[in-house]
Amino acid sequence: MDKILDSFSTREIALLIWIVIALILMQFNKQIRKSILGFLKALFIKEFILVLFLFFIHTFFYVFLLHKVAFWDKSLLKDTIFWVFGFGFVTMFNVNKLNKNSDFKQLFIEAVKWTIILEFFLNLFTFSLIKELIILPILVWFSMMQVYASYEDKYKQVENLMKILLGGISVFIFLFSLYKTITKSNEFFTIENLKTFLLPVILSITFLPFLYLFNLVVKYELLWVVLNCNIREKRNRQSTKRKIILIANLNIDKVVHLSQNIAKPINIYHDFSSNMIKKVSKGRYVGFNEKD
Repeated sequence: MDKILDSFSTREIALLIWIVIALILMQFNKQIRKSILGFLKALFIKEFILVLFLFFIHTFFYVFLLHKVAFWDKSLLKDTIFWVFGFGFVTMFNVNKLNKNSDFKQLFIEAVKWTIILEFFLNLFTFSLIKELIILPILVWFSMMQVYASYEDKYKQVENLMKILLGGISVFIFLFSLYKTITKSNEFFTIENLKTFLLPVILSITFLPFLYLFNLVVKYELLWVVLNCNIREKRNRQSTKRKIILIANLNIDKVVHLSQNIAKPINIYHDFSSNMIKKVSKGRYVGFNEKD
């Protein structure tokens, strides 16, 4: 247990302290309490509980395999939890934003990029706890101001100022970490640090197939809603669904194209053919009375 607690950096401890403070302060706002309650209720929807259960089983399986090959041990528990409730949860909640096969490639690149930035340059070398407790809320405040200012053109100067300030702070932390890396290279290049760096990358790689299948199921469910709303006859509806599964199968691009464009050929041209489904799935459908 002591080994696990010792693995927390002062920055992570400061982050946890501010999260607890924020959660306590939120309880004094009625609207926020309602929002949190609504969020918690959403977590207990039967379908979402099933997905979370499968996600935890999936992650546990790969952690177990890593443990068996002597890669994972208790010292990596903290990093595993951070990955699960960070990258894993956030990505699952934003699964609807993944509308193309290429999005998964970009997601992997982003995961690796942020792993390098966060693990190697921001979290490896930190300041004292008091300094971290002061720095974190300042960074969060600047970030919130930048996001808010980006929505209004009249606040463009404020947005640019926040970008400059955040950029300057990031460069300072980066240079500080780089300096520490060079002067304390014997502490930096260790097996433990290598494992800390590789773990989220490995978990992200193994997570992508699960996320792809989860996203595919979500996209099919949305497509079935479109079909249920646009095809009244059950026979035609079931037949169209079978054709779609055969044509689109595991291709998210095709399923999304169908969800967005299949209503027109069904309602206007009463076209339920396999040829129509093939063309719509590729974004190339032209109606009977339209020109190519």
